[in-house]
Amino acid sequence: MAEPKDKAFQTVRDTAPKNTYRGAVVGCGRMGSTIDDEHIGMPHYPWPWAHAPAMIEARGIDLVAAADDDPDKLADFKQRWDVSALYTDYREMIEKEQIDVVCLTTRPEPRAEITVGLAELGVKAIFATKPMCRTLAEADTMIDVCAKNNVILSMACHLNWYSYYTNARRLIADGTIGPLKSMICHSSSNLSNIQSHTLALLRLFADAPAQWVVGLIDTDKQAQSNADIPGSGIIVYENGIRTILNSRSETMPFAWSLEFIGETGRIISRNAHAQFEIWTPHPETGAPTQTHLPGPWHPRSSMVDAIEGVCRSIEQGREDICPGEFGREALEIGIRESHRRGNIRIDLPLEDRNLRMG
Repeated sequence: MAEPKDKAFQTVRDTAPKNTYRGAVVGCGRMGSTIDDEHIGMPHYPWPWAHAPAMIEARGIDLVAAADDDPDKLADFKQRWDVSALYTDYREMIEKEQIDVVCLTTRPEPRAEITVGLAELGVKAIFATKPMCRTLAEADTMIDVCAKNNVILSMACHLNWYSYYTNARRLIADGTIGPLKSMICHSSSNLSNIQSHTLALLRLFADAPAQWVVGLIDTDKQAQSNADIPGSGIIVYENGIRTILNSRSETMPFAWSLEFIGETGRIISRNAHAQFEIWTPHPETGAPTQTHLPGPWHPRSSMVDAIEGVCRSIEQGREDICPGEFGREALEIGIRESHRRGNIRIDLPLEDRNLRMG
């Protein structure tokens, strides 16, 4: 009797990093440690989202240390995750614990400076949460210093690794909905908070840098501020794919949906990634027909998949799914700047690298 061509244990094993890395968290607050407290009773958010428990669950990495300048957060981190190598100075932690991979989950203000410090200390990879930093100049520096020191810089827009979106990308590549033509996002979220996830994901699907943007902010007063605000716009990528981003503060909370529209069909994600649909023509009548997007064979938290992906990026010598350039582009999409200039087309990259968010 012939053996199956593909064996389940081998399929799982083949996706694991080849080596085991020493991991640490810098920033032991909400994203680093506690955000899953907010998701109890929300079953369509696969646990965990916090970086510490995701690192514990991920293959190919061991959580061995953490750093934060707040002793109370360190004490809570120790109680939650049974980690005893705790530091108030991340530099001391890197040197003493020989850390390979750092989940950088501080607030955005110090993130650029810490990224530079980590890269110069010789870590192998930095997995930094979003928004990337405060200015484009800081983003440029983060990317340049990591490249100079051969450090993987990956953005923690973990939806880019979410297995449903991986399946959607595979179906598009296979021609299920024809060539991708446009993408639409409906969300009430602010541009540099949740929309960092959106823009990084759309960049992955577009498979080309953003070329120009036209933006519309709810009010002129909002547009003149540097606050993190909602905003709508049209984004055109270098390969001609178009995105419409509809982000207004008065839209229904959590009504986060995405549409990927091809020449012959579309894939839709509804209710903050809880429902996925494929619409294709009926083979006989041509009428639009809905089916469910195939679920992942091995469903897991997108954050766990992301951390394993970062480890694999070390081994292949590059980050493909969400590199620092994606984080910078999410920060750079000039919706606010277009509104300030009278809702005109803004070509990218932006010339003023000191434009600031927050």
